[in-house]
Order: sequence, then structure tokens, then C-alpha cells
Amino acid sequence: MSEPQREEPISPALAEARRRRADLHHALVEVEEAISGPAVGREPLWTQEVVAALAKLRETIEEHIEVTERTDGLYDEILQKAPRLASAVQRLRDEHPVLRDTTSELMAKLRTTPIGTTWSLEDARDEVQRLLGRIVKHRQAGADLVWEAYNLDIGGLE
Repeated sequence: MSEPQREEPISPALAEARRRRADLHHALVEVEEAISGPAVGREPLWTQEVVAALAKLRETIEEHIEVTERTDGLYDEILQKAPRLASAVQRLRDEHPVLRDTTSELMAKLRTTPIGTTWSLEDARDEVQRLLGRIVKHRQAGADLVWEAYNLDIGGLE
């Protein structure tokens, strides 16, 4: 998809958000690879691999929150540029603690509930996939927000 010609350079906040968006994409892929790996007969190792990937994802989520919510971060810049988008910005802000906390809760559950006892492998994978789906939707809403504010595709798959 081609971007329209821009007369002004991309701001530091937008450039950093683009980079963090790519980091978030890569962390999502790593979690998906971990959960889709072989698990039957090696549940403890599978669990360790998934927890490690989720830990990286949680760190990436925290970095994303910092970049978007800090003073003079992406959301402040968007609100200065397009105040009409305040409700969309607030929706994304409201999702941040849910995404971070759900990731942490899932990691804790994986550490304390052995797969195959009261929690099946299929159910564990489903829970992680639901989390990934929520994060993907959040990324999509963020891309739409940036497009509305800047008329620019944020990209982030480098």
C-alpha cells in the first residue's frame, strides 16, 4: 500500500510507536510459535517455552504502553493534532491494563496449573489464542487511530 506524500517529517513519537508496533508483532508471532509447538508428552517444557514467550510479550506490551501514554507520547500528539479522536484514544488506553494483566495472569496460571490435570492442553492454547486475538484487535484499532489522525499507515512489520 502506498502512502500519500507527506510534507512534514514523521514525529519522534510516531516513529517510536511504529518501531514498537513492529516489536509487538514479533512478540505475538513468538507466542503463536510457542503455543503451536509440540506439547504432548513434553508439557512441562512446552509450558516453559510458552511462559518465556508470554514474558517477552508482556515486556513489549509495557513498552508499548510507555510509548503511547507518556507525556508527549503518541496519544498526547494525536490529541493535539485531532482532539475529535479523544474517545478512541481513551478506549485504547483502557485496553492497556487489561492486555498487560491478562498476560501476567496467564503466565501465572501456566506456572501453577500443570497441563493435563485440571487444565487441558487444548484449553490452555485457547486461552493464549484469545489473548493474542485481543492484542491483534488492539493493534488494528491503533492503526486506524493513527490513520485518522495523520492519514498515514503506521506499518510496523519491519
